[in-house]
Amino acid sequence: TMRLEEIRAKIDTLDEEIKALLLERLACSREVASAKAEQGETQIYRADREEAILERLGGEVPEEIRREYLAIVRKIMETSRMYQYGLLYDWMPERFQALFAGVPYEIPGQRVKLLLTRPNRPNAMSSILSMVGDYGYNMEKMELLSYSEDRESVRFLLTVRGDLSERHMQKLMVQLAGESQDFCIMEVLR
Repeated sequence: TMRLEEIRAKIDTLDEEIKALLLERLACSREVASAKAEQGETQIYRADREEAILERLGGEVPEEIRREYLAIVRKIMETSRMYQYGLLYDWMPERFQALFAGVPYEIPGQRVKLLLTRPNRPNAMSSILSMVGDYGYNMEKMELLSYSEDRESVRFLLTVRGDLSERHMQKLMVQLAGESQDFCIMEVLR
């Protein structure tokens, strides 16, 4: 058996290889966003495509580590979407202005109250929490309002601690709106 230091050294080497591959993947994500911007398209999230990718990539992974492996792949895809949404917002902010209609987003605030509906599937709530955290914000409150009658979707009322006048918070709103139905910024709280 390898000593602990040798195992850690191997992990350090693998981490450098993974870093290079992730940076290459993000460069590809930038190209995807660029192609979408050229077409005037703002849809990034495609649940059907991501499910097919997860099924394909997880197919030959041993069962005892499949969930862990797929959790990593999901996070990579979520991060790729985060990057693409941010790029599209930077390049075409006018395409997203309807999200902020009637909302005083230029005025600093302490919290943002949102209403959204998401598909009722595993990770529906945790992916929201993950997105909020990845942008550097905290969830103050998350309230489940309802399930649809067919239990296919769930409706949430969220309060996120953060300032909507900040560009990153606006990008978070763009991503949440792109990955939700009936998205609405209810109010900015001081």
